[in-house]
Amino acid sequence: MSTKKIVLLSALMALGIVLNAMENLFLPWSILPIPGARIGLANIVFLMILILENLKTALILSIVRILILGTLTGILATPVFPLSIGGAVLSLLLMKITRLVLGDKLSLIGLSIIGAIGHNLGQLLVLTMLPGLFPGLSALYILLPGLLLMAIPAGMITGWVVERILPTIAREWRNR
Repeated sequence: MSTKKIVLLSALMALGIVLNAMENLFLPWSILPIPGARIGLANIVFLMILILENLKTALILSIVRILILGTLTGILATPVFPLSIGGAVLSLLLMKITRLVLGDKLSLIGLSIIGAIGHNLGQLLVLTMLPGLFPGLSALYILLPGLLLMAIPAGMITGWVVERILPTIAREWRNR
Protein backbone atom coordinates (compact mmCIF):
# COMPACT_ATOMS: atom_id res chain seq x y z
CA MET A 1 0.00 0.00 0.00
CA SER A 2 1.44 3.36 -1.01
CA THR A 3 2.19 6.06 1.53
CA LYS A 4 -0.23 8.45 -0.18
CA LYS A 5 -3.03 5.87 0.04
CA ILE A 6 -2.34 5.33 3.75
CA VAL A 7 -2.39 9.10 4.32
CA LEU A 8 -5.66 9.54 2.39
CA LEU A 9 -7.35 6.66 4.22
CA SER A 10 -6.09 7.98 7.56
CA ALA A 11 -7.38 11.46 6.79
CA LEU A 12 -10.76 10.07 5.74
CA MET A 13 -11.02 7.93 8.87
CA ALA A 14 -10.09 10.91 11.05
CA LEU A 15 -12.80 12.90 9.27
CA GLY A 16 -15.28 10.09 10.00
CA ILE A 17 -14.36 10.21 13.68
CA VAL A 18 -14.72 13.99 13.80
CA LEU A 19 -18.07 13.95 11.96
CA ASN A 20 -19.39 11.28 14.32
CA ALA A 21 -18.20 13.17 17.39
CA MET A 22 -19.64 16.45 16.09
CA GLU A 23 -22.98 14.80 15.43
CA ASN A 24 -23.01 13.42 18.97
CA LEU A 25 -22.16 16.84 20.43
CA PHE A 26 -24.24 19.18 18.29
CA LEU A 27 -27.17 17.01 17.25
CA PRO A 28 -28.35 15.40 20.48
CA TRP A 29 -30.77 12.48 20.31
CA SER A 30 -33.57 14.64 21.68
CA ILE A 31 -33.92 16.93 18.65
CA LEU A 32 -34.88 14.17 16.22
CA PRO A 33 -38.51 12.99 16.18
CA ILE A 34 -37.73 9.25 16.50
CA PRO A 35 -35.69 7.85 19.41
CA GLY A 36 -32.43 6.42 18.10
CA ALA A 37 -32.64 8.23 14.75
CA ARG A 38 -29.49 9.97 13.55
CA ILE A 39 -28.27 11.59 10.37
CA GLY A 40 -25.11 9.47 10.28
CA LEU A 41 -22.62 12.06 9.07
CA ALA A 42 -19.71 9.60 9.35
CA ASN A 43 -21.41 7.57 6.62
CA ILE A 44 -20.26 10.25 4.17
CA VAL A 45 -16.71 9.04 4.64
CA PHE A 46 -17.40 5.34 4.51
CA LEU A 47 -19.55 5.58 1.40
CA MET A 48 -16.62 7.35 -0.29
CA ILE A 49 -14.17 4.67 0.88
CA LEU A 50 -16.54 1.96 -0.37
CA ILE A 51 -16.72 3.63 -3.80
CA LEU A 52 -13.02 4.49 -4.08
CA GLU A 53 -11.45 1.42 -2.49
CA ASN A 54 -13.37 -1.74 -1.56
CA LEU A 55 -15.74 -3.33 0.92
CA LYS A 56 -12.98 -4.87 3.05
CA THR A 57 -11.23 -1.52 3.60
CA ALA A 58 -14.51 0.27 4.31
CA LEU A 59 -15.52 -2.40 6.85
CA ILE A 60 -12.16 -2.44 8.62
CA LEU A 61 -11.95 1.35 8.86
CA SER A 62 -15.56 1.66 9.97
CA ILE A 63 -15.02 -0.88 12.74
CA VAL A 64 -11.79 0.86 13.79
CA ARG A 65 -13.70 4.17 13.91
CA ILE A 66 -16.35 2.60 16.14
CA LEU A 67 -13.64 1.10 18.40
CA ILE A 68 -11.87 4.46 18.71
CA LEU A 69 -15.07 6.36 19.43
CA GLY A 70 -16.24 3.61 21.77
CA THR A 71 -13.02 3.92 23.72
CA LEU A 72 -13.16 7.73 23.82
CA THR A 73 -16.84 7.95 24.76
CA GLY A 74 -17.02 4.98 27.10
CA ILE A 75 -19.60 2.99 25.09
CA LEU A 76 -17.19 0.15 24.31
CA ALA A 77 -18.58 -2.01 27.13
CA THR A 78 -22.21 -1.01 26.60
CA PRO A 79 -24.97 -2.39 24.35
CA VAL A 80 -24.49 0.62 22.07
CA PHE A 81 -21.21 -0.83 20.81
CA PRO A 82 -22.61 -4.00 19.16
CA LEU A 83 -25.49 -1.94 17.78
CA SER A 84 -23.01 0.40 16.12
CA ILE A 85 -21.02 -2.50 14.65
CA GLY A 86 -24.16 -4.26 13.38
CA GLY A 87 -25.49 -1.10 11.77
CA ALA A 88 -22.20 -0.24 10.10
CA VAL A 89 -21.59 -3.74 8.76
CA LEU A 90 -25.07 -4.28 7.30
CA SER A 91 -25.10 -0.76 5.86
CA LEU A 92 -21.83 -1.29 3.99
CA LEU A 93 -22.82 -4.80 2.86
CA LEU A 94 -26.15 -3.61 1.44
CA MET A 95 -24.52 -0.67 -0.34
CA LYS A 96 -21.88 -2.96 -1.87
CA ILE A 97 -24.46 -5.52 -3.02
CA THR A 98 -26.63 -2.75 -4.45
CA ARG A 99 -23.63 -1.30 -6.27
CA LEU A 100 -22.74 -4.73 -7.68
CA VAL A 101 -26.30 -5.36 -8.88
CA LEU A 102 -27.19 -1.89 -10.16
CA GLY A 103 -23.79 -0.36 -10.88
CA ASP A 104 -24.10 3.36 -11.56
CA LYS A 105 -27.86 3.12 -12.28
CA LEU A 106 -28.57 4.20 -8.71
CA SER A 107 -27.32 7.62 -7.66
CA LEU A 108 -25.07 8.10 -4.66
CA ILE A 109 -28.06 9.60 -2.88
CA GLY A 110 -30.06 6.42 -3.53
CA LEU A 111 -27.11 4.30 -2.44
CA SER A 112 -26.78 6.34 0.73
CA ILE A 113 -30.49 5.85 1.50
CA ILE A 114 -29.96 2.08 1.13
CA GLY A 115 -27.05 2.41 3.57
CA ALA A 116 -29.13 4.37 6.08
CA ILE A 117 -31.91 1.78 5.93
CA GLY A 118 -29.31 -0.98 6.28
CA HIS A 119 -27.87 0.71 9.35
CA ASN A 120 -31.26 0.71 11.08
CA LEU A 121 -31.96 -2.89 10.09
CA GLY A 122 -28.48 -3.97 11.24
CA GLN A 123 -29.08 -2.46 14.64
CA LEU A 124 -32.44 -4.19 14.97
CA LEU A 125 -30.87 -7.48 13.89
CA VAL A 126 -28.30 -7.13 16.68
CA LEU A 127 -31.11 -6.31 19.12
CA THR A 128 -32.87 -9.55 18.22
CA MET A 129 -29.64 -11.45 18.89
CA LEU A 130 -29.24 -9.82 22.34
CA PRO A 131 -32.78 -10.05 23.78
CA GLY A 132 -31.57 -10.31 27.39
CA LEU A 133 -30.10 -6.82 27.17
CA PHE A 134 -33.29 -5.32 25.79
CA PRO A 135 -36.35 -6.74 27.54
CA GLY A 136 -38.72 -4.37 25.72
CA LEU A 137 -37.57 -5.61 22.33
CA SER A 138 -41.04 -5.88 20.83
CA ALA A 139 -41.61 -2.22 21.64
CA LEU A 140 -38.55 -1.34 19.54
CA TYR A 141 -40.21 -2.75 16.44
CA ILE A 142 -42.86 -0.07 16.85
CA LEU A 143 -40.05 2.40 16.10
CA LEU A 144 -39.02 0.59 12.91
CA PRO A 145 -41.36 2.43 10.50
CA GLY A 146 -40.26 5.79 11.90
CA LEU A 147 -36.58 4.83 11.76
CA LEU A 148 -36.92 3.66 8.17
CA LEU A 149 -38.76 6.85 7.28
CA MET A 150 -36.01 8.93 8.93
CA ALA A 151 -33.42 6.97 6.94
CA ILE A 152 -34.65 8.62 3.75
CA PRO A 153 -33.74 12.24 4.60
CA ALA A 154 -30.61 11.08 6.46
CA GLY A 155 -29.47 9.12 3.40
CA MET A 156 -30.36 12.03 1.13
CA ILE A 157 -28.23 14.43 3.17
CA THR A 158 -25.19 12.18 3.33
CA GLY A 159 -25.54 11.10 -0.30
CA TRP A 160 -25.84 14.71 -1.45
CA VAL A 161 -22.63 15.61 0.37
CA VAL A 162 -20.84 12.60 -1.16
CA GLU A 163 -21.99 13.61 -4.64
CA ARG A 164 -20.49 17.06 -4.09
CA ILE A 165 -17.09 16.08 -2.66
CA LEU A 166 -16.38 12.68 -4.22
CA PRO A 167 -15.06 14.11 -7.51
CA THR A 168 -12.37 16.06 -5.65
CA ILE A 169 -11.43 13.13 -3.43
CA ALA A 170 -11.45 10.78 -6.44
CA ARG A 171 -8.95 13.03 -8.27
CA GLU A 172 -6.56 12.76 -5.35
CA TRP A 173 -7.21 9.04 -5.14
CA ARG A 174 -6.24 8.54 -8.79
CA ASN A 175 -3.08 10.64 -8.34
CA ARG A 176 -1.77 8.54 -5.47
